[in-house]
Amino acid sequence: MRLSRRALLSAGLIGIAPSTSGPPMDADWKALAAGLDGGLDRPGTAAYDSGRQLYSPRFDGIRPAAVVRCATAADVCEAIRFAARMRLPVVARGGGHSYIGASTISDGLVLDVRPIDRVRYDAASRIATIGGGATVIKAYTALGWHGVSIPAGTCGSVGISGLTSGGGIGPAASAYGLACDNVTAADVVTADGRLRTVDAAREPDLFWALRGGGGGRFGVVTGWRMRTHPATTIGTFTLTYRWADAARAATGWQARIAGAPDNVWSSCQFTAEAGGALSVRVNGFVLDGDAHGEVAALTRAIGREPASVAVGREPHVRLMKDRAGGPARNTHLIGSEIFRAALPAEGIAALVAAVRRRAASKRPGLAKLKRMTGAPARIAPGTTAFPWHGALTMLQWLVVPGKVDTASVADGYTWIGAGHRALARWSAGRYVNYLEPGPIDPADYHGPNLGRLRRIHASVDPGRLFRTAYRL
Repeated sequence: MRLSRRALLSAGLIGIAPSTSGPPMDADWKALAAGLDGGLDRPGTAAYDSGRQLYSPRFDGIRPAAVVRCATAADVCEAIRFAARMRLPVVARGGGHSYIGASTISDGLVLDVRPIDRVRYDAASRIATIGGGATVIKAYTALGWHGVSIPAGTCGSVGISGLTSGGGIGPAASAYGLACDNVTAADVVTADGRLRTVDAAREPDLFWALRGGGGGRFGVVTGWRMRTHPATTIGTFTLTYRWADAARAATGWQARIAGAPDNVWSSCQFTAEAGGALSVRVNGFVLDGDAHGEVAALTRAIGREPASVAVGREPHVRLMKDRAGGPARNTHLIGSEIFRAALPAEGIAALVAAVRRRAASKRPGLAKLKRMTGAPARIAPGTTAFPWHGALTMLQWLVVPGKVDTASVADGYTWIGAGHRALARWSAGRYVNYLEPGPIDPADYHGPNLGRLRRIHASVDPGRLFRTAYRL
């Protein structure tokens, strides 16, 4: 049997040709396009502007040299080898939700893997095979037909690869672990243009790094194999409290999540509205259960009756679709803290004061504590590259600016920076999927795993073909 050039490329049996001495010419681009099952969009072509857009309009001014619409893993191999030959940096684009625009680039090649989005389920093994370009809602919907799901997030247009590569925190995490904890194997194209299948036995270091070490750094993932779990119904609850009870709500919520059942996940959110209003809200999910019992337990732990309570129950897939959000684009400015232990009274006071100051400025801002106990806390540190197993909570800082201009973005990040300083003595680090603009200290995001990640990165991408937001 005679193998095609594309098959040889995917198998790594053809080496990368020597680099050129200049930028690609029209003939080079045409040759690349001719070898793709997908397509190539360059400035001036009909699909270029839509293909280069990310979720946030903030990055609309960035114009890549080209966008490769990768229909197959072989397309990814072809594009990476082309980029290496032409000395073009590469970024991968899945959901396009990076808060700092990490999935676009002004002087290189964007590999758009969204067409690689097939989702399959094997009932015998209960393993899902998920294309590297699939979105969270695509995975939920396809697996829902089989009555199963994976632990992922609630924003449906987020790409499964970016979410999983950074960890993946969501409403099923307390019961089943993070998204990265449920990966059994991955297909990844590395900087040498080889398609590799990695798991615990085959290239275990690379497999480890792909699960929580951050997206787009070690290669372009074209497929995941993940354990699935039953997905029937979800109980939902929302408790609101008066601002005067904010500190008490945080204290009681932390006490409750320390010993809440694994099938319960919740967050405690403090919000400053643009008009100056302040609110406290505890949201949560009960997998395959009724939420009334958890509402009662939270109320006892907090020691105050909520101002309002809403309780519901919905089929898993319908709830995820309802919460997935529409296709509308938006700009989010994000930051994070990891807390290994409960915030003491002084820490809670600092958090509440930060949100109160934001409200006083009549600008929006949100600080949301998320549960990290349950299944993720029982996974031994170092099992995956996600460094915060065993933590009690993660805090998400969020600003959705009224308009996207330099001043509004700077103002939002200034508030987030002030929050970091206010809580620095209690924070162990940050969540890599909530990257902020530089300068970035990699130790903040990777903690004790940084050294191993550096060694693995040096072995799989020694020439730093993949452009990332920061260097390890």
